[in-house]
Amino acid sequence: MDPIDPESTDRVVADDRSYPQKLLDGIIDCLQLAARTGELPLNGGLKAQLIITTSQEDLERRDGRGTAFTVHSGPVPLSLFDQSLCDPEITRLTYGVGQEILSVGRAERLFTPPQRKILLARDLGCCFPDCTALAVWCEAHHIIPWQEGGETNISNAALLCSKHHSQIHHSDWSMELIHGTPFFTAPYLLDPSETLRRNTFHHGLPRPNYPELRSQGWN
Repeated sequence: MDPIDPESTDRVVADDRSYPQKLLDGIIDCLQLAARTGELPLNGGLKAQLIITTSQEDLERRDGRGTAFTVHSGPVPLSLFDQSLCDPEITRLTYGVGQEILSVGRAERLFTPPQRKILLARDLGCCFPDCTALAVWCEAHHIIPWQEGGETNISNAALLCSKHHSQIHHSDWSMELIHGTPFFTAPYLLDPSETLRRNTFHHGLPRPNYPELRSQGWN
């Protein structure tokens, strides 16, 4: 349930979730993995779906102030669904005047199957530093969010397990591609040196040495 390499000595990337949080995340990971197989029977006519109603204008906003409506709530910030919208299947419904539905588009996957195969071959698993999660447990992440103008292509994508996908979306960790390799920068409070980190586990590379961290008391 802890995807970080047990031999890792870099406390900056340590998994700080509680045991109950790890149990819950593990159950959710299993359900998501099963749902992605496409082999589960349909229950009630549709597979599990998240239905979000919003305007095209709000969907294209880049200031995080778009509004969304869901089946079980009133207006909520569209930014709450940033992670859910990062790698979904989307069915677009086009409305006319009032509530008249003019057309229903086919479900489309933001990252196509060929793109996913390229990501699997490139990253081999979660690309967060010292994470050991295999590629089949990972989601495709837009490095620059698509609602902020990021394109859906390999040069703007990386594989992340659900734990680290959530961490990137909801913390001050940042990431970038350098010559096709995802690198990460920890929040300043965790690592004032802002050392670039990458995953070496999946590619069998030597573990990086961070002497500046040990000088600050990290082991």
